[in-house]
Amino acid sequence: ALFRAFTNGTDFHYFGTSLSAPLWASIITLINEERTYHKKGPVGFVNPVLYENAHIFNDIVNGSNPGCGSPGFHAVKGWDPVTGLGTPDFPSLKDLYLSLP
Repeated sequence: ALFRAFTNGTDFHYFGTSLSAPLWASIITLINEERTYHKKGPVGFVNPVLYENAHIFNDIVNGSNPGCGSPGFHAVKGWDPVTGLGTPDFPSLKDLYLSLP
């Protein structure tokens, strides 16, 4: 994720795990709130459901994760070294988790 913001009047771009982890937590919190509204419990451990439903993510097919003097690994159809499954599609994730018990 890359977010543009002004910090002390300076145009700046924020990115990386320190940005994406709280955003992902926010997405899961919103889904849990929807599940609570529908009288369902929290999602719990999300990995099995996500990997069984990778089709609901936006596939990342370009880019890499350079660092430590290397070009990193390049994204290909079906796998991205930075996001793994791709970027979340909130409406699809919400619908998926609302369809589960």
